[in-house]
Amino acid sequence: MIDKNTVKDFVVSNLKETHFLIDITVSNSNQIQVYIDSMEGLPIAECVSYTRLIEEQFDRDVEDYELSVSSGGLDLPFIVSKQFDKYLGKEVEVVTAEGVKSNGVLLSHNNDNFVLEVERKELVEGKKRKVLVKKGVEFNKDAVKSVKPFFSFKKKKK
Repeated sequence: MIDKNTVKDFVVSNLKETHFLIDITVSNSNQIQVYIDSMEGLPIAECVSYTRLIEEQFDRDVEDYELSVSSGGLDLPFIVSKQFDKYLGKEVEVVTAEGVKSNGVLLSHNNDNFVLEVERKELVEGKKRKVLVKKGVEFNKDAVKSVKPFFSFKKKKK
C-alpha cells in the first residue's frame, strides 16, 4: 500500500505558489484521492498536470494504484483554513453536530471559530410583524459537523 504521508510530502513540495492542499486519502485498495484548490479555483488542466506529476513519481509497475486529483468543489466540506479564507464574504452552509443547518455569509474566522451573517425573522420594537433581520452568529469549529459552499438556483427576493 502506498504511504499517504509520502504522497502528501511529494504533492506539498510540488504545489504551485497559488495552490493549496486540502486533503489526501489513500484507501486499503490503493485508491488515492488528492484534493487541491486555489483562491481562484482549480481548472481541470491543473488537475491533469498534477495527476501526471504524481504518476511520474509513483511507478504503477512497482505498486498498482488508482489516482484521482480534483479541486475541493461545492460538495466537499471545509477541511483547511484556506478554504475559509477563500469563501470569506460568500454564502456557506453549516451543519451543526446536532444536524441543524444554517446558511449565511461567512464574515470572519480564526483557528477556533467563525462568524456567519444570517437572516432571521424577528419581532422588532415598533413593528407589528416579524421582519427580516441580519445578525452575526458565531460558531465553534469543533461544534459543527460540516461547513461547505452554498449554492442555490432560487432567485432571492428583494
